[in-house]
Amino acid sequence: MCIGQANVGLILGSLINGVAALFVKKKEPIVIGPIEYVKVIGHHGEARVKGKVDTGASRTSVDVWLAANIGLGPTVDVAKVKSSFLDEVRTRPLVRGIVEIAGVRFPLAVTVNDRSDMRYPVLIGMDILKSGRFLIDPTRRPPKYALKRAKSS
Repeated sequence: MCIGQANVGLILGSLINGVAALFVKKKEPIVIGPIEYVKVIGHHGEARVKGKVDTGASRTSVDVWLAANIGLGPTVDVAKVKSSFLDEVRTRPLVRGIVEIAGVRFPLAVTVNDRSDMRYPVLIGMDILKSGRFLIDPTRRPPKYALKRAKSS
């Protein structure tokens, strides 16, 4: 049996009838909605913005303006991305950053793309969702907070 590292909360050992037993207590999943506030952290600052959860996206994507303003980087690679609107494959830069959702931080490489014509500057992809930490409730709405674009350090 394989247990994902992110789901293991506490391991307890016990002796039952002279046989060692191992109990694993899993962390409860965090319920998130299709739209959540996320914090994106770069070298020059951080931004707390609304992000869209997308189970069809393999990678998390951040708007190019946001990435530049908070100093995401360096570029570590390029990713090939198939557009959901067009039947073509494009390349996008992969940059290092930290994305925090529901209080859980993920240091990872994210794609950078011009999302200015889209409603949300961050798209949360399967690279974060596959951690198993989240349960998506499509009826849940994010709390009403003031939207902050970028903060300098």
